[in-house]
Amino acid sequence: MPHCVIEYTRDVEKDVDIKKLMETAFEAVDSSGLFDRKAIKARTIGYDNFMSGQDWDDYIHVSVKILSGRTPAQKQNLSNHMIEKLAPHVGKTKSLTVDIVDMDIDSYAKRIQD
Repeated sequence: MPHCVIEYTRDVEKDVDIKKLMETAFEAVDSSGLFDRKAIKARTIGYDNFMSGQDWDDYIHVSVKILSGRTPAQKQNLSNHMIEKLAPHVGKTKSLTVDIVDMDIDSYAKRIQD
């Protein structure tokens, strides 16, 4: 934990190095000081089909899913930190958003196999 999931419209691939974006997001979560580096997971999901009610048609949205228990200030700082670190890597993408999502610590389950 945490899980950093980067969703984006595929058209941003022409201007954005998605692997570098993912690596930057991973490092941003790590440098926040809130998590053990060994527990961080990052991945990307590109969308071919999407709709937006806005004037732009491209976006990058980052969800950072964390176990509940962090303060609102810690979550806001993490969100701002993510925007600051990712913004230089999004090219001409019109919209970059970050959402910190609490996962209920009491219902979260995990299985790791040797």
